Order: sequence, then structure tokens, then C-alpha cells
Amino acid sequence: MILINKFEPAIAIDAKHYDCFHQHEELIKIHDFIDLPDHIRQIEQQNSLILRTYYANALDHNIIDIKTVKYIVQGKMRPKGLAERGVEQYMKAEAWLNSQLDQPLHVSMLYQLQKLLILDLYNNREDINLFSVNSLRSPEKLSPTAELELEGLFEYLNQDEEQHPIIQSWILHFKLLNTRIFSEAKSKIASLLQNFWLRKKGMDLLGLISIEHELYLNKNEYQNFFIENRTETPQENVNSIQKELDFGTDLYAAQLNRLKLLLRSYFRKQIDFEQLNPRQKNIMNYVFERGYRLREIDESILNKRQKLIMYIIQHKGFISTKDLVSEFDCNRKTIQRDFTALVDQNLVKVIGKGAGLRYAVNLEEQKDAVLEKYNAPVFAEEVYLED
Repeated sequence: MILINKFEPAIAIDAKHYDCFHQHEELIKIHDFIDLPDHIRQIEQQNSLILRTYYANALDHNIIDIKTVKYIVQGKMRPKGLAERGVEQYMKAEAWLNSQLDQPLHVSMLYQLQKLLILDLYNNREDINLFSVNSLRSPEKLSPTAELELEGLFEYLNQDEEQHPIIQSWILHFKLLNTRIFSEAKSKIASLLQNFWLRKKGMDLLGLISIEHELYLNKNEYQNFFIENRTETPQENVNSIQKELDFGTDLYAAQLNRLKLLLRSYFRKQIDFEQLNPRQKNIMNYVFERGYRLREIDESILNKRQKLIMYIIQHKGFISTKDLVSEFDCNRKTIQRDFTALVDQNLVKVIGKGAGLRYAVNLEEQKDAVLEKYNAPVFAEEVYLED
């Protein structure tokens, strides 16, 4: 509620929300672990920009072919019609917000977004003449009530250190939807400022998040939240805010799942996954899900060389003592002691005998109580059964 220019939503954070927060943290670590090449990362960041722009315009009833959006984003096409220029202005608005990441949320941002998304779109056109004067747009001003509410909201978000940034971003998004701001581009402004907040807080997964995709797929339910000037009782208002946050968290989690599948596809290309046998595929699925955990193991448990041995095993699938003696240029007994320690801790297991003996990642849960906290759940549908 707004009380003397102060916004404090009454919300409950449960296991579902915490799972989403954890999912984001884990995906960042997976992203770092698989080490995408810079050019691939840049391509996917641009693809996400294309998706954000396309779906944000589609939600605003600006239907345009995604290939056209792609060409405009890549600078291969000069936008001409109103629909194409709407895409260009959305890109300009996002670029401007990216230049403001060191600034707090402020009402003046809304007026700049109005200028970019509405005024510049309709007024700075080559086809303006005496007969098209009615298509010009005049600046709109927020009502004193709306401005007071938004100042309270922005003050709360700028100072709040209790709520998670994902929750804060959806509070921002839905409050903008439910406040009378401007006659056009409301959902675009809500999405742009939400993305600004996520990026500012480091929660946009390095530029790969495109929530607008999920909003479009769930647009019928999403549009039910477009409620200006609510006349609900205080309890009904609390329930509405809770539903909005639950809905938004579900969408954010769905977006993270899409990105996890994307990262996994790149990881599999890196290791020629389709050329592996079932046992190797099982190991590499395990490595994708859990490989990053190795970096978190305390050096009192694994020394630096043992960690490096685990990295090599994870990226090659199998390794022998002889291979590592050559790799580290050290005594065979030293490497053998390392392997014995890794086997004792259930991190690796022995495959084969004699000259064919190899070490591989142990797919079973570690039984060591000290290592238990480093375990992570495996996605069962993608893990192959061992021979």
C-alpha cells in the first residue's frame, strides 16, 4: 500500500521462489563452467535482444515478422513503416536504459521512455504533412496521484535490501501495469524497466534473459493483470500482488529452463556428444549438471592438483594414470595417490583392469558427509543408464 509516499507490499516468499533464485545462481555457474566462446556469447546476447524486441512489440499489438526484427536489430535494414520504426524505437529505449545502469529508478525515466517509444515514433517521421497532422502525439503528464505512487515505489526499490531482485523486478513490472501512466506503450515500459532492474542487479543472466517471450506465450493470463485504479479491499489487493509475483516467478523459471537447454546444446557441441557411447553420454550429462561444483570444494578436501585432475576427467570423460604422469610431468606414485584419494571420496571410479584401466567421473551420489553439500540434483530425463 502507499502510505505517505512509501510502498511496502505484503508478500509471502515460499519454496517455489527460493527454488527460482537458486536456479538462477546455478545457471550462472554452469554458464561460467562450460566457458562459451566470446563470439557465441555475443550471438546469443543479440538473439535475446531480438526476442525481447519482437515479443515486446507483439504484446503491444505491433505485429511484425521476426525476420524483419532481426534485420533491423542487426542494422541490415532501414525501418520505414510505423511498425518497423516501433522496433527501432524499442531498441533505442533499451540502449538508453543500459546507459543509466548507475542511476536509481526515477520518475524522469518514464518521461524519457514516453519520448522514445511514443513521441519520437509518431512525430519524427518523413510522411508528416498537413493531411497527417492528426497522427502527431502530444506529451502526456502523469497525474499527481500516479506520480506520488510511483515515487513511493521507486524509493522503496532503490532502498530495499530485503527482497530478492527477481521479486523486486516483478513488483516493478506489475505496479507499472496497474498505474495510470501513459495511454500507449504501457507493457513496453513495464518490460523495459524490469529488464533495466534485472540488469542493474546482475540478474539478467549476462544479457540472455528475454522474459517477454514467456509473457507472450502466457499473454491471456498476463493481460488479466492490466488493472488500473484497483478498487479492491486491502486483503484482495494483497492477494492480487501475491498472484502477480507467483505468476512472474513461474515465467522467470521457465525462461531459465529454456536457457539451460540452450547452454546444454552448446556444451554437447563442444564435446561431440552424439559421437559418444552411452556410458560417456551419461558421464557428460553428469558433468554438465555438476561440473561447476568442483570449484566450490574447499582446498582442505581437494588440493589444486586433484581439482585439476577432476577438470581433465570431466572434459575428457576418461583418463589413465599414464596420461596424467605425462600431463603433469611428475612421479607416477604421486598421481596414483591422488587417484586413490579421489576414489576414496567417491568422486571418481575405476573402469577396466591392467593396461586398460581408466578413471571416470563417479555418477553415484558422494557418500562422504563433508562432500554432501556439494551434491546437485540431476535431470533424470536426460541421464542415460550405465551399461
